[in-house]
Amino acid sequence: MGDRRRTESRLRGRVVRACTAAAAVTALATGGVLALAWGDESGPVLTAATPTAATPTPTSSGPPRAAGPRPLLPNMRSLPAEDVYIAGSGAQRLLRFSAALANVGDGPMEVKPGGRGACSAGQISARQVIYQDVDRNGRFNRAADRNSVRAGGGCMLDHPTHNHWHLDAMAKYALLDPETGRAVVSADKVSFCLRDNRRVPGATGRVEARHYGTCGRARVQGVAVGWADVYGHYLPGQALRLPRSLPDGGYCLLLEADPDGLLLETDEKDNAAVLPVRIVEGTRVGKGSAALCRGVLSSLRTP
Repeated sequence: MGDRRRTESRLRGRVVRACTAAAAVTALATGGVLALAWGDESGPVLTAATPTAATPTPTSSGPPRAAGPRPLLPNMRSLPAEDVYIAGSGAQRLLRFSAALANVGDGPMEVKPGGRGACSAGQISARQVIYQDVDRNGRFNRAADRNSVRAGGGCMLDHPTHNHWHLDAMAKYALLDPETGRAVVSADKVSFCLRDNRRVPGATGRVEARHYGTCGRARVQGVAVGWADVYGHYLPGQALRLPRSLPDGGYCLLLEADPDGLLLETDEKDNAAVLPVRIVEGTRVGKGSAALCRGVLSSLRTP
């Protein structure tokens, strides 16, 4: 409950009251829960802070007319890497692996492509769609929970050969030294096209039907509750180039969802997963000791 209240407090600090001649939107706190007033069907707009943009200052629009239900936030986690192996040799050695971004939150992780905004050429802005608990049962029901708010979600990169956009900085990959916790090699910003590929292992109770399918240039992207977006080891970007001088031994393969904190989630401290691996004779990957990376993972879960 503490994490949820801290997240809802973070939401309250980012609310922008959008005013038009036909609409007035006001945000307020009621008992530690985000409440929103609605002026028309467009709903309120939230803006998430980014490294390059200051948080907008709210403006007054008068008293609220009705309080809205609490937001059903997603919770993105990277699952431990799979299908790990070494391809190539010498300076061309690649540590290849499959990665999965799982949503184990209260609501879907959904983004819509927007205008260019502050994004660079070849990019467009992303808007995170946050659904509200209209039926007030604490779980997302796509038929009932149709009200939503918007939050800034960073930028989307153009992939013209695929004819769709990738959400930038959705993941970070790194191979860590277990003794120092420092990265031997890393890929700090990996972009994804979000979709439902498979159910999260062991997810029960809150798993919804598969909803987000093929990516397209104008399509809404997302990961439904209880689903994971999987990128196979054979795809571009699913590799780390190993230094020629890297010695054999144990390492920690880190996968981290939303490393820049651009998305609003129920819990910001559980995004990372670490897989212990052992490099053998420079060309093979074996299973590492479970205790090898325990300290590394704990250090990543900072308040």
